[in-house]
Amino acid sequence: MSQQSVPSLSKYFGTPETTNKTGNQDFSNVEETTEKLNSFHIKDNSKIEPVVCRIFSETSNEPKDPTAAFFDLIGNGSSTDSGISSNLGISSEDGFTPRISVDSEADRRRDAWIPSERTRQCLITCATSPLGTYFPDRELLTMPGVLVEEEFTDNIEEAVTVCLGEAEACQRKALTAADVTQDERGLRELVQAGAYRAALNLTARLLTIYGQGRGRTGHPTKHSPHSLQLWFTRISLLVKTKSTTLAQAEAEPFDQLDKPDLFYEFYPEMYKGRRGSIASFSFRLLLAELPMHCGKPKESLTKLFNILSTVRKMLLNLKNGLCEDGSPTEIKSSDRNDSIRLWTGRETRILHSIVNCSLLLKDYILAMDILGQLAQREGAPRSALLSALGRLHLQVGDINGAEACFNEARELKGGEETIRDLVDRGLVAVAQNSFNEAYTFFQKASLLEPNNVMILNNMAVCLLYGGHLKEAIGVLEAAIAQSPVQALQESLLLNLCTLYDMESSKGRLKKFALLRQISKYQADAPTQILEKLYG
Repeated sequence: MSQQSVPSLSKYFGTPETTNKTGNQDFSNVEETTEKLNSFHIKDNSKIEPVVCRIFSETSNEPKDPTAAFFDLIGNGSSTDSGISSNLGISSEDGFTPRISVDSEADRRRDAWIPSERTRQCLITCATSPLGTYFPDRELLTMPGVLVEEEFTDNIEEAVTVCLGEAEACQRKALTAADVTQDERGLRELVQAGAYRAALNLTARLLTIYGQGRGRTGHPTKHSPHSLQLWFTRISLLVKTKSTTLAQAEAEPFDQLDKPDLFYEFYPEMYKGRRGSIASFSFRLLLAELPMHCGKPKESLTKLFNILSTVRKMLLNLKNGLCEDGSPTEIKSSDRNDSIRLWTGRETRILHSIVNCSLLLKDYILAMDILGQLAQREGAPRSALLSALGRLHLQVGDINGAEACFNEARELKGGEETIRDLVDRGLVAVAQNSFNEAYTFFQKASLLEPNNVMILNNMAVCLLYGGHLKEAIGVLEAAIAQSPVQALQESLLLNLCTLYDMESSKGRLKKFALLRQISKYQADAPTQILEKLYG
């Protein structure tokens, strides 16, 4: 399992770092031998760790509001019942394609939200007051700003300079914020290249345009879909780079996106009667999950259940013939059905996040209950969810329960021996301390998908526990040699460094060789990895 403090739902089925195509579990952190099954997670195609590239996967279809053109739609992605995500270029918002996409209705459906009573009253006052005469209290305003005073530096280049010398560092060619266009296109390019720190530098520059850059915290400002998507991108990047303390500090002014100036009604002169939340639903979900990344899962759980309560109220309103927010606005039957599908999908996303939180809190009963609910939903990927539920049974030591879930998942696939099935069987063998048998299953899975780093990681761990240290090292080194861009990821590097330390006191030279590889093929790397290489 990768060494991450926060379980991500994606790891029930694999993450981008573990070849995001299969329902596989990586138990491969060799430094945590007593928790080989402690980091398995289920797939939420819309939120993977989060994968900031997903922020750039979609734009709305010719939105009426030109500022909404900045990656305004964030979707679950197309997925099959095997939990396979198509790729980072996903299809439509929240995993479904509407019957018809009329701009105004698509906007209304996507932006709908029920504000708190205080915010609702403020919006009513704003809408009924003569233009320019209503000035809300400062506490009702969202006044964010970039907190870090200096730009993020290239930490890989710094590590190379320290360990290998300036001559080696000069050979590194990394994409910087100055190398791309100073707009959302340049930001997209940086993120897709994996240059996350450079992308953070560019978000700071772009937010300055909105009066929300460095030193602007606490200053009133106007918000737009574009500015809020920039903030969503920035906070996602901070989480991705594990700058969680800074992420929490910069996210604090947004609270839970309920202040009046984050709704279209607050700007009647700009949006001409448009209603709803300016911020995307994914931003709302990210802010609820953020405390979990900062070691406060109980706080996240409370916020997630609050969002879930609102979404279920919106669904009830729709089913009772009302608009999402409870107003009696007339909606076509077909549009109402599309809205129900959208918000049902969003409800599922929240439930995925709640499972993450419950795993971190070791509340396995809650996690099992929600997984069971998800598996019973119409159109749910039952095979994948049953596999996830089986791994949860392994987590609590219930091997018989796990095998029952795995067998049912296999039956739903017609007995087909899939990669997920092989990995599930390998995990059962691990739980029984049968590492040679587990290795055989993982090896078969690897033949079906040779470049799956997660599977190779698991094979290496099985070899280690079987007493074959050198062979374990060989598996991971071969993975890097075969596919360096893909294999040079956190869990594999941490494991390989640990194996080098176990092998010899001279492992430092091998670590420096890894650093050269990272410098050559990666635009960014977690500080934890670099410290492991030269610390």
